[in-house]
Amino acid sequence: MERLEGIHFYIDVKNLNEVVVDEEERTSEVKHAVHALDTLFTSTERYGKRKHRNLVVEKITGSRLHLYVVDDLVSAFDAAADVIAYAYQVCGYLNGQIYKYRSLKDLVIRAGAAYGEFYGFTFTSGDYTELTTIGYVANISAKLQSLCGASAVSVTEEVYSSLGESLRMSFSYVEDSSLEKYGQDGYYSAKLVDLSRALGPRDLNEREVRDYANSLNLEDLRFDEVRRKMSFDDITRTHGKRLNGIPLFADVRDFTSKFDEDNLNLDEMSERTRRILEALYTVATRHGGLHVQFQGDREFALFHNVPAWTAVGVNHPEEGCFRAAVLAAMRMIDAVRGMGVHIGVGGAFGAMYAARIGARGEKDRILLGETVMEADLMEDRHAKEDEIAITRAVYDGLLAEDSDLAGQFTYRGGHYVTRVGFDEYRRKVETRNLYVNTSSNNYNGVWGTRL
Repeated sequence: MERLEGIHFYIDVKNLNEVVVDEEERTSEVKHAVHALDTLFTSTERYGKRKHRNLVVEKITGSRLHLYVVDDLVSAFDAAADVIAYAYQVCGYLNGQIYKYRSLKDLVIRAGAAYGEFYGFTFTSGDYTELTTIGYVANISAKLQSLCGASAVSVTEEVYSSLGESLRMSFSYVEDSSLEKYGQDGYYSAKLVDLSRALGPRDLNEREVRDYANSLNLEDLRFDEVRRKMSFDDITRTHGKRLNGIPLFADVRDFTSKFDEDNLNLDEMSERTRRILEALYTVATRHGGLHVQFQGDREFALFHNVPAWTAVGVNHPEEGCFRAAVLAAMRMIDAVRGMGVHIGVGGAFGAMYAARIGARGEKDRILLGETVMEADLMEDRHAKEDEIAITRAVYDGLLAEDSDLAGQFTYRGGHYVTRVGFDEYRRKVETRNLYVNTSSNNYNGVWGTRL
């Protein structure tokens, strides 16, 4: 891991969920939304890398493009503001001038930025590598982006104080108690139209944007049904996958507050975060899941159904994902609890679309669809510390696959939750089997339930 100092900023399509759901309901596809998102982020990445040598594109996480600039505060924010303003111009151009996006709801972006020290961590497993950053600054910039209004940018007081007088006039202070765990009382926000005006004119490379948008015909963009266990290695810009499955989000609870705002414990917390992420990744990939990406201190994994298939004259039954996903979630809770931290896990079941987008060799993995949004909601709003929260669709599927495992969940406010970890569930199963098999004089039966 490398210790760095710079500005983190997120550019987020605030209404991507609405855009995706609207297209999915109208057409049963998400081609236009994926195509437009790719054009927006790729155009922004290309401009940023061309103009600012210290700019690093970390990753695309669903609706968000995460970037950082390693430099002093003033220079770093100048670069970030320039890229954010350019993305705002591109967004307006796509909404009004690209014919193939005319059926989409207009995209609306927002941004958040913060400055400080952090660690850059390149996770490696076999041939797979993923850059992720660890530190207070990455966490609070993501939080500021989530608080930001439509077509606006939000920054910390430190960033605001570094701005010139004319630029500061574009910002206003917003008090927000949700930032208390970050050691802040509020933030400064500006409309992107005012920020762009204060920064001065920049030329939008309309031809580059238009050529990229037109370089792929929508008829050539396919989302084939999954027939085997999916691999992201098989997905390209033109060939995605449509699948039915469970997106699983596992997030460390109240972890951000453990990072000192002045970075005194950055070394310790960065190493701790690395070990936590590796543990969550290992559980997901060893127990039937696909790692999608790390999102801060959150693991995003995918479990999906495999339809019935025939090979070499042998019929293979459909493989469900419900039991595997829930057992993996239980294992995740146990894996990190031993490290002195607690997670909340959320899952939903339904149709999703897997794709690769972005300017860096189609490196960024994305999953889109209402199911992903529901799983995110389960984790963020409904799963408390050491809890798994699932939708009714997951519960019903689990009930059909393993009624005993489904029995570990209770109904609460429109969803199902459990605090049972894997070790506790295994002890319950072994105790029950021991009792049943002792009663029938079958002493080997304790090992009869596969976990």
